[in-house]
Amino acid sequence: MRWYHSIITRITLIFALALLGIGAIFFSLSIHERENTLRRMHDYTHLAVRSAFDLSTKQLDYEKLNEMGFVRIEDPKIQERILELPKPPRPFPMKQMEEKLRFGMYVVPHGMHLYAVLFKRDDKPVVLQIPFEKELFPQILFPLLTFAFVIVLYIGIIRSILPLKTLREKIKHFANGDYDITCKSSKKDEIAALANEFDSAVIKIKSLRDSRQLFLRNIMHELKTPITKGKLAAEMIEDATYTNILQNVFKRQEALLEEFSRIEKLSADELKLDIKRYHIEDVVDYALDILDDKHENITCKLTPAELNVDFELFGVVLKNLLDNGVNYAHDHRVTLSNDLHTITISNHAPALEFPIERYAEPYFLEGKKQKSARGLGFGLFITWHVIRLHGMRLEYKREGEINHFVIYT
Repeated sequence: MRWYHSIITRITLIFALALLGIGAIFFSLSIHERENTLRRMHDYTHLAVRSAFDLSTKQLDYEKLNEMGFVRIEDPKIQERILELPKPPRPFPMKQMEEKLRFGMYVVPHGMHLYAVLFKRDDKPVVLQIPFEKELFPQILFPLLTFAFVIVLYIGIIRSILPLKTLREKIKHFANGDYDITCKSSKKDEIAALANEFDSAVIKIKSLRDSRQLFLRNIMHELKTPITKGKLAAEMIEDATYTNILQNVFKRQEALLEEFSRIEKLSADELKLDIKRYHIEDVVDYALDILDDKHENITCKLTPAELNVDFELFGVVLKNLLDNGVNYAHDHRVTLSNDLHTITISNHAPALEFPIERYAEPYFLEGKKQKSARGLGFGLFITWHVIRLHGMRLEYKREGEINHFVIYT
């Protein structure tokens, strides 16, 4: 899964945008509050200077300003620092004071304080510390609490989602056949409820699997026992003809039991492959050996090649395709050929009525059931799924009156 498909990534992006938005709001509020404070202090200083200005002497009464809390800055370093600060971009109007008092004024913030700068045209500026201190604690505390709340909320949501990764791994193990997993959770959220429901489903499925396996073991045992007894009894018959007939019948019954066992494992997705490297001639010989009495109906045109396959299962695949090819051919003959990448089984037979995938369904009957009771049975079902398990594919081609079943290796 790519990172941009992750729910955690999306939630992180949402919270990051939320934090940026909250930060922008607080910054905007801070700028607005700063401008309001400067305006209020400017008006307050204006009134204080007017009240401390002596019209008779045309001088400021600094003692009176001091009584109102204003402190004149005498330190030249601090004065220089204050005077170097940029003036407000749009100074507040002071026409009345400039006309009557012949003073100009502006207010600037510096550090934790506000300073008023009084200036005349031909006189040195006067720097006054305004009786005001910034209350940083309330201004900082609320934004910090807001950011902390959002971060704690983000951590809580991520922690509640993280069990999904564990649950995903448990599901993967379960899909691979591990029924001994447990994902029970003591939490109360929706993910915990999902994990507990899945845990209950695993327990039920495991119980069903165990019951099925016990049933199959018992029924296979019960079916094999009379076959074994019948084979022993057949050996005691003196007439060789009847003995061979009975032996073939019991051999066929054993083959059917093995086929049913494979079908059950395929249906449960429990069929495991033992893949090794074999010569194609050996695999074809095995397929012909288990094909019983149809050897003379098959023509093999083999090119030396090697296959990475499960020997017995792939032999059954070839055997099923050859058997079906012989049964459905007009002349009951089949040709098996190969090259380095394909194995082809060809016969002269009617074209398939449906896509080949339909014939891979168990109990599928060719054409309409009322027309014919013939079908490919379980043979192609096993063939199709074993080829899929090998990572190969089976295709059907029609050339003239000839059917070709091609296995791409």
